[in-house]
Amino acid sequence: MTEHDDYLWDRSGDADPDVVRLEQLLAPLAHRGERLRDLPDRAVRRSVVRVVIPLLTAAASIALVIAGADFAARQRGAGWAVEALDGAPLVDGRRIGADGSIRAGEALETDADSRARLDVGGFGTVEIEPDTRLRIVSARDEAQRLALDRGRIHALIWAPPGRFAVSTPSATAIDLGCAYTLDVDPAGHGLVQVISGWVAFEDAGRESFIPEGAICATRRGRGPGTPRYLDAPEGYEAALATLDFGAPDDPGRAAALDLVLREARSRDALTLWHLLSRGSPDERARVYDRMAALVPPPVGVTRAAILRRDQPALDAWWNALGLDTADWWRVWKTRWGRK
Repeated sequence: MTEHDDYLWDRSGDADPDVVRLEQLLAPLAHRGERLRDLPDRAVRRSVVRVVIPLLTAAASIALVIAGADFAARQRGAGWAVEALDGAPLVDGRRIGADGSIRAGEALETDADSRARLDVGGFGTVEIEPDTRLRIVSARDEAQRLALDRGRIHALIWAPPGRFAVSTPSATAIDLGCAYTLDVDPAGHGLVQVISGWVAFEDAGRESFIPEGAICATRRGRGPGTPRYLDAPEGYEAALATLDFGAPDDPGRAAALDLVLREARSRDALTLWHLLSRGSPDERARVYDRMAALVPPPVGVTRAAILRRDQPALDAWWNALGLDTADWWRVWKTRWGRK
């Protein structure tokens, strides 16, 4: 709340000049205590209406302009502290000073010899590695958004889940309270590795949940792939690349799925769960059978429900994996309107 806001409530504090102007404009219409029976006749009332409506419309328009200008000013004013760790990183083409800051709409770039660090509004830090371009989309407390065009960042975030997100050319990494490394190559393909906590990778309704110790690739035009643990069985990386980003008629799909299912351990149910909603009906049926052997579905979750991609059934099975509940993600999506 500002002093101008106090004036609107109880006329304390300084008055905004635009508010004073509105008060003067509407003063002739102020209520003076007349009873209803003292109101003027119908003809006079019609005249009053013809005068009042345009004035109220003008007042509403002015108020919207003021609110819009105030919002824009707040957006421009929001910013984060940034410091150079090595070399000479640039913020919109200028070198970072001793009291450097970066604001929404600006870009931070490092060359092969420079690194930088952002203080994310008191909610965490982001280290920017060499040859990286990072843009600040929004620096508001309730919506902190970055865009990683290329390069690598290390994020350590303790903001409430969903407040901090980093978009890439192929997917958006949504922080759920964690530390992670995010890479984007020159082609716009990405890779996230979660050190602690959780990251959700999302694009156009395609979701991947990556827990601590796991990694997930994403491809431009295809979105996020299937996560796997760093210690996943040999061959998982190549097999998942074929299943996630290969053509549907790729002759190597069958062999890739064979490997993933044959080598899966109980903890690789993380990978199998994501495959339950991807691929052909026949592929998903094979995934169901293998996953059911490793981690039996909970009571009430049927094969038919899973194969038709019933979300409550899928979430219930996820909850049985011991990886935390899916409720936090569904509630967050509903609250913030991510459909």
